[in-house]
Amino acid sequence: MNSYKFYWCCLLLCFSVFPSTAKQVVNVVVDQVKPQQLTPIVTLTGSLKAQRHANLSVLTDGIVTHIYAETGEKVQQGEALLNLDSALVKAQLQANKAALAREQVAVDNAQRRLTEAQSLFDKKLFAQTELADRETALNSAKASLLEAQANQFYQQQLLNHHQLLAPFNGIIAERMVDVGEWVTRGQSVFELVSNEQLWLDLYMPQEHFNGVDVNSTVKVYLSSKPEKTFSATVVTKVPVVNTNNRSFLLRLALDNASDLQVGLSASADIPLVQSAQESVVIERDALLRHPDGGFSVFIEHDGVAHRQNVKIGARMNGKVEITQGLKAEQWVVTQGNELLQDGQSVNVVSRLGEK
Repeated sequence: MNSYKFYWCCLLLCFSVFPSTAKQVVNVVVDQVKPQQLTPIVTLTGSLKAQRHANLSVLTDGIVTHIYAETGEKVQQGEALLNLDSALVKAQLQANKAALAREQVAVDNAQRRLTEAQSLFDKKLFAQTELADRETALNSAKASLLEAQANQFYQQQLLNHHQLLAPFNGIIAERMVDVGEWVTRGQSVFELVSNEQLWLDLYMPQEHFNGVDVNSTVKVYLSSKPEKTFSATVVTKVPVVNTNNRSFLLRLALDNASDLQVGLSASADIPLVQSAQESVVIERDALLRHPDGGFSVFIEHDGVAHRQNVKIGARMNGKVEITQGLKAEQWVVTQGNELLQDGQSVNVVSRLGEK
């Protein structure tokens, strides 16, 4: 019997020491609901890529005799990267030069003979048929000269193809051949990357196609440099939707990105076209999520918190659009709302947005 009385005494003591939570006054911070024009922001992630990134190949078959660039080296446009054995091509080029000179002599001689014949013909000392033959001989010599010039040009270009030049300024990302190897036309021998202009390719959901403006400015964040914010410009949006993920390509050009590396992970905040209508917007901290997926907020009125179910729209910059359930000028609880109950008394320690 004594133990039974002791149990109830302890129980009453607990209730007296720990009063009901519903009767407690909770300190809260409230914010006044105000209509705003929305500028929704969509955050996407991707990797930096170079505007110029090429696997270089040779234009003819041959044996590699010289390599002038190594992996990691910076090269300038027009700088020699590789030579192929060109001894036979050079010999044929010399033969073509000799043939060209010979044809030039033939043209000069035919021209001289025609000039002499015309002079004698004017004095009626030369036959018309013989004059025509000499004109034909000159034309034939000129045709042979053109052929020799074409052969020399062809051989010179063939010689040029035995040397690979850098098509643009960049860094050698990989060298794929060595001296003494036989390479074939079209075979990749160098990977060249330029970081002078970097792109960030993102895939935007199809419903936002009309909400993105080309030439708009975008903030970009790199995981390797979290303390710094980079600026980029929307350079193009491709009007073709990928049927697998229902998105389209959005390409950004980074500003002043010469010190960045290709392949870095990056995220971008893409601002969408601002809505023409004003919407009710609250701080994200004021929103409470229910187990069933619904949302609610606490509205403070005369020192009492009332739970109000709401429907949400867009989210941006730590704010949430409320499409149903709130009106302008109401006060919503933004801090201290985690353990609030409907109808509980509150002590407002700060009213944000109060005039």
